[in-house]
Order: sequence, then structure tokens, then C-alpha cells
Amino acid sequence: MPGTDLLSQPLIVAAPAGGKWVDIDLTPYRIAAPRAGFFVAMEWLGSAESPGPEAVGEDHVLRPTFEFKESLTWSYTLGIGWNLLTLTNGEGRRYNAMVKAEVDLIK
Repeated sequence: MPGTDLLSQPLIVAAPAGGKWVDIDLTPYRIAAPRAGFFVAMEWLGSAESPGPEAVGEDHVLRPTFEFKESLTWSYTLGIGWNLLTLTNGEGRRYNAMVKAEVDLIK
């Protein structure tokens, strides 16, 4: 379950249209990646012209992956809190958000 925030302030980036991966270099934040892993939180933000989640459009959809047998994706709802998403593809594979991270080992 999501826990302690590793950043002291929100990190806001813009995703390009066209279904491309978004690369974010977190090196300046000097985050120590916990051995047990970490949680990546994302929230879609609208603009002044088109506020709210409906402003995101089809090009900015978090694509799913069904490569894991365990659920790793959480959803947060105001007034309810965090919930583990347990959707399956019918073949025992769980729905998970496609997020990848590269971590450099520094000794």
C-alpha cells in the first residue's frame, strides 16, 4: 500500500500526445530507492481552458499490462482512500499500470 512520500513537493510534468513513454529524470531529487520497492503516484491534471479529468483525452491514457499474476496498482478515491485494483484478464493475469523505472546503484 502507498506510504511515505519520497519527494518533499509535487513533481508536475507534461506528457506528449501520441502514446509515447514519458521519461522523468529524478536524479536531482537524490532519492534513495527502498529495497522493498516504491510506489509511483500519478494524477491527471486539466488546464485552465479544460479543467478536470475529461481534459486528458485519449492520447493521455495510462496503458494497462497483464504481465503479472499479482495486483500492484492502487487507486485513490476522495473519502474512501486507497484500494488495490484486482482486475484480471480472465487468464489469471492481473491488470497493472504500465510504469517502469530505471534505478542506478550508487555505492
